[in-house]
Amino acid sequence: MTFDGEKEVPVGRDNSEKIWARLVEQGLITPEGRILPKFDPKAPGFDLGLAPEHAPLKDDIVEVLQSYQLERHIKKDEEGRHLLLNKRVYLDPDFEKLWNSIKIRTTFSVEYRTDEYVANTVKAIKAMPKIEPVKVHVAEAALDFRHKGVTTTMLRDAQVAVHFAGTVPDIIAYLQNEVDVTRATIVRILRESGRLADFLVNPQKFMDAVVPILKHELHRLLIDGIKYEKLSDQEYSMRLFENPEIMSYLNNRLEVQKSVYDAIIYDSEIERRFAETLDKRADIKLFVKLPNWFKIETPLGTYNPDWAILKQDDTVLYLVRETKSTKDFEKLRNAEAEKIHCGRRHFEAIGADYDVVTSASEI
Repeated sequence: MTFDGEKEVPVGRDNSEKIWARLVEQGLITPEGRILPKFDPKAPGFDLGLAPEHAPLKDDIVEVLQSYQLERHIKKDEEGRHLLLNKRVYLDPDFEKLWNSIKIRTTFSVEYRTDEYVANTVKAIKAMPKIEPVKVHVAEAALDFRHKGVTTTMLRDAQVAVHFAGTVPDIIAYLQNEVDVTRATIVRILRESGRLADFLVNPQKFMDAVVPILKHELHRLLIDGIKYEKLSDQEYSMRLFENPEIMSYLNNRLEVQKSVYDAIIYDSEIERRFAETLDKRADIKLFVKLPNWFKIETPLGTYNPDWAILKQDDTVLYLVRETKSTKDFEKLRNAEAEKIHCGRRHFEAIGADYDVVTSASEI
């Protein structure tokens, strides 16, 4: 994907084929798509050899290829093991200070104006592609039986539009069941959209097209209007680190010295490089990959931030960071980007320093 403002723009078939051909030419994959040994992002000076117009997609392409590497989908010969608590870090007073800076839980509330929701949704429905009637492919042929065999003559080959003529479903009930808004709001949106004639052309297709728009515009307003408040009597207990249930294997484990466990479990090459660099830097006192139980509530589900970091040089900084391949990620209006937006609001509410970074050099 590429980015155009806030929109996610597909790379497109032509560009995808050019990128594929370049990867084959560079000896990184076979024409059939098998990843070759030359594809090694950890190797010094590794490069995909992309054309200049495709160079900005490098990190995304690397992540996609890594996700399809065979070793990521099979169990290694070694037995998995649980991570071990690094007591030197865990008992360090500085780790407790870091944890105290981020441990507070929050609750959220959302505010939005119905008029704004209606206006945005109406605009999006008006811009929907035209709803076409169901089309049936009709082929008619004549058969001629002769002594030498059967011959055929094509008489008709066409697509025929089938116009809906049955009882229309209850569109209001259907949409309200899919989206948590009032009947009055749905009626208003449908009337102002001027697209109800399309509903009679193909009711199910029309409803299936409208539902994602209703949800998307509602989520946008919920996320934009979200507010977090601290819960004075609730926090993430540091003692939960004493009972690690995290299983690790060689293919996604990085041995480290400065974290609360003896290793980091990484989900991508970006995370591996990030943790490796932090572990070697003199100004990084300690860091932790935040465990799955550290979750922030959002309207779209829970959000688990990536890292908590203690940086110590002329000053002491307690940081929370999310690692992504590009900062343009936050411009997208998808569920993951919007959860990160909620994460920002949560950490603002508790006074913690939060940001999205692409590498450890930004710390």
